[in-house]
Amino acid sequence: MDFGGRRGLRLAAVGALLAAVALPTYAASAQADPSPSTTEPPPASVTDVNRTLEQLQAEAAALQADFAKATIAYTKALKDAQAAEAAAKQAESTATVSKGRSDEERRRLGVITAQAYQLGVPTVMGAESMLWSLAPIAENLQEIADRQTAIKQLGSTQVSQYQRARAAEAESDRLKAEATTKRAAADQAAAKAQELSKQVQQKAADATAAMADQAANLDVASALSKQFQQARNKQALTRWQTYLAELAAAKVTPPAAALLKDPAKLPAGLAPLTRRGAPVPGAASAVVGARSVRVLSAETIRAVNQAFSLLGKPYGVAATGPDKYGCLGAARAAWEPYTTLPNLVGKVYPNYQAVPPAHIQPGDLLVMGSKSLGLVHIGVALDNGEMIAADESKGAVVVTSVPDNLYAALRPTLGAPNKPQVAPEATSEAYAFRCGNTTTSYDVGTGAWTWPLPDGAYEIGTPYGQSGAMWVTGTHTGQDFPAAIGTTVRAVTSGVVRVEHPAWAGNLVRIDHGNGLETFYGHLSRVDVRDGQQVTAGQQIGAVGSEGNSTGPHLHFEVRLGGDPVNPMPFLATGSASTGWGGYTNGMIPTSKLCALGNGHLLRCDAAAAYQRLAAAYRTEFGKTLCITDSYRSYTSQVSLYQRKPSLAALPGTSNHGWGVAVDLCGGVDRYNTAQYRWMKAHAPAYGWLHPAWAEQGGNREEPWHWEFGNPEST
Repeated sequence: MDFGGRRGLRLAAVGALLAAVALPTYAASAQADPSPSTTEPPPASVTDVNRTLEQLQAEAAALQADFAKATIAYTKALKDAQAAEAAAKQAESTATVSKGRSDEERRRLGVITAQAYQLGVPTVMGAESMLWSLAPIAENLQEIADRQTAIKQLGSTQVSQYQRARAAEAESDRLKAEATTKRAAADQAAAKAQELSKQVQQKAADATAAMADQAANLDVASALSKQFQQARNKQALTRWQTYLAELAAAKVTPPAAALLKDPAKLPAGLAPLTRRGAPVPGAASAVVGARSVRVLSAETIRAVNQAFSLLGKPYGVAATGPDKYGCLGAARAAWEPYTTLPNLVGKVYPNYQAVPPAHIQPGDLLVMGSKSLGLVHIGVALDNGEMIAADESKGAVVVTSVPDNLYAALRPTLGAPNKPQVAPEATSEAYAFRCGNTTTSYDVGTGAWTWPLPDGAYEIGTPYGQSGAMWVTGTHTGQDFPAAIGTTVRAVTSGVVRVEHPAWAGNLVRIDHGNGLETFYGHLSRVDVRDGQQVTAGQQIGAVGSEGNSTGPHLHFEVRLGGDPVNPMPFLATGSASTGWGGYTNGMIPTSKLCALGNGHLLRCDAAAAYQRLAAAYRTEFGKTLCITDSYRSYTSQVSLYQRKPSLAALPGTSNHGWGVAVDLCGGVDRYNTAQYRWMKAHAPAYGWLHPAWAEQGGNREEPWHWEFGNPEST
């Protein structure tokens, strides 16, 4: 077919389609006309290995969840014991004061009684009461020879003091009994905390042993996971080549982008491509025999081909090629020379026409982020819910699934937007989520976090990371809490509500807490909030149910950072969480993926490079090596440290040491206000190394020695 009679647009069948740019070397081995069998899943040897790696990750996540559960129980028991001890001491103090007050009131009564006797004032109190009133001062009444005579002479004016003294003694007895009860409760709470402490220590020992067994398998599993990624890349390329072969076999010459902008004015022989009954601008369809073939523009095909040519290239922060690529650099390389993307993802969104998610076609630019976070990632769309992107979590340009935090799809061939598209403002946290799943941590702050269900109303169910066919992703992305239908569900911290009704969850409440943090509450029987509503920590948002894909009443609870699910249990235990890179679990990163600093210390490679530059500058200033005591910390060593110092160490699985992006320093840096510390405060940020707020003098935990890799230089 010749669209519009333009000879210059005619391409030489398959050869020209594939030659638009050079494809990866492994493409040459693909058949010229791929059969359906070439699109089958990778061999079992690969998928089995991948499941092994996933299983390692799931086991690690489940282990961390179990450890977090025990730690949560211990922490709560410890707080209860501390509160009970404080209450017991307060009650004992109050009882002591009350006893003193009672004794003083009785002494006063005795004095008044003696005075009444001396004055000959009549009394209406009985003998027993008078004897009780005289007892405290009897030794001072030597002039009274006969108490019975005194009793007869006492007056009724002493009744009120008698009543006060009796009441004071009764209150003193009551408070003494209460103090005794509270002391028993405090002792019981302390014993419970001690028992749970022993359980935590035992789980720590078990975790150490379990992780030691897993660590030996990580390097092998990691290498084979890379093989699986290569198989996925090749699968996607094969599907794309199949599409190009279909166009060539149908003698379809892809037209210029300008000819496909308006579905109502397509070249002869083309019809609008429709999705959900609406025409798709920038694409078309052609009927070949009994089949309809999608037709993309020549510029779009070239961009996708160029994107495929980048597969396997290493990831580099803000890199633009040709050796390394950041996510924006890869997208820019794919679409040049047709268009040159701006230098920030947030600036890409206002420049190109957005299309509905249902209209996404290969070649579209997919931008990820949120209104509260900003735009943080970009990729080139493929079919089957996939995209090509330089992904920091994968460490390379790869074929990967389109993330859940897709913000918009943009079609460069449609040009500028028909109406203004304003990108959400990037927050200070946006950089931490750049180009996919990178190392980051989040702390909601003391007192700002609560559990999603009331104490005693739930059980701990299916953990985060468990494998299973019932979940679309193949693994469980949250933590289940079995509870009775109708049990109150609460917001864990403040944020803005979004109500959805996906098939898997039935009724779902999502709360955006800002700076990339979201929580999900699924399978609700009732929703008590509305879209856009601001809620506070502990506020009721709904009730437990069994809606959607559910086997029984429970709350499905998720924590997401930058759109990626993380293990909720450490978050619930500490109010903080972290998400990693490379698909690894905190503290379970193969040594082959880390870089050495010397003296046995390891860091993530970009952090290591930045550290070496920082150390060189430090040596120039002080004439000595930057002193370091700790760097990457395996899960086993995190457990060991927590076992020895539970009040100081982070909950295992949440430490930035476990991501290879934290160091503990010495040699003067480990003390506030020294020359070395002040130099680090002034110069370390230039190399991406920061002293976290919680470690500052006066912070939650004063640790001058602790530094974390935050915003590396864009080089």
